[in-house]
Amino acid sequence: MEEFVAKACTTDLFELGECCRWDNVLNELIWVDVTTGRLFRARADGELIDIVRTYEVGGTLTSLAPLENRSDGWIVARNQSISLLNESGELRELASPEASHASEVRMNDGAADPWGRFWVGSMANDAGEGRGSLYRFHESSGTETMLENVTISNGLGWSPDHRTMYYVDSGPGTFYAFDVDAHGEISNQRLFLQFDVATEGTPDGLCVDEEGAIWVAMWGGYEVRRFSPDAVQLARVKVSTAQPSCCSIGGANGTTLYITTAREDMAQDVLDREPDAGRLFSVDVHVAGRPIDSYRPTLRFDE
Repeated sequence: MEEFVAKACTTDLFELGECCRWDNVLNELIWVDVTTGRLFRARADGELIDIVRTYEVGGTLTSLAPLENRSDGWIVARNQSISLLNESGELRELASPEASHASEVRMNDGAADPWGRFWVGSMANDAGEGRGSLYRFHESSGTETMLENVTISNGLGWSPDHRTMYYVDSGPGTFYAFDVDAHGEISNQRLFLQFDVATEGTPDGLCVDEEGAIWVAMWGGYEVRRFSPDAVQLARVKVSTAQPSCCSIGGANGTTLYITTAREDMAQDVLDREPDAGRLFSVDVHVAGRPIDSYRPTLRFDE
């Protein structure tokens, strides 16, 4: 098994860094700080990170995907809603899946699928068991509920051939796989991996590389793990702080793994021992990631 050690590559600290994505069209790294409602865009070359734009939208900003026309901005999950965020920083709400639970449940991790729809999950603010959902949104069809009774809806990813979807429910430490047809419909939900949260940490955000392997951040576990499509662990990336939250592969060389981390709910004595908590980390893992999927006004299906 390969072993890597990631190093902190920002001086800025983020309370709950999340949704790290490499945009191969703009050649930018993007991520959010959930609890402060900020989105960051950066030029990234290995350990060199140059934040070129910050958007402050308020509330909780939990996930995003770029629009097909990059000048149109991003589709984002914020508070209980799905919105469009343009390059000027203006928001336009599209749907509010959790409006009926506004004081109790918020949106969480999300990603665009290979056909152009936005998938996004939710979780209770107190991480209560079974109170979250997984939704799929497109302007042509509205909001569809894909899964219910999840606890912390989290990482999403698709295999390079678009025939498998991966999905994490962090609450019970459960990692699922689904079969996917040519129109992006899921079936055959099955257990891909089950983690012992108490001893291993909790699976969180993930990314899929060009070889079809899955990298998953282990919240509470001080590492990111790489697994083959048949669930064999291939690599471990050590991180010097407890709460890695998400990961993405890109950068100027195309093979740098970027990892967001969090300071949220960490006691002061732990923060004193882990001064890099909340920083962005990076390490060259010698494999490229899948190109990022975009939200598209017109769906495009496999032939």
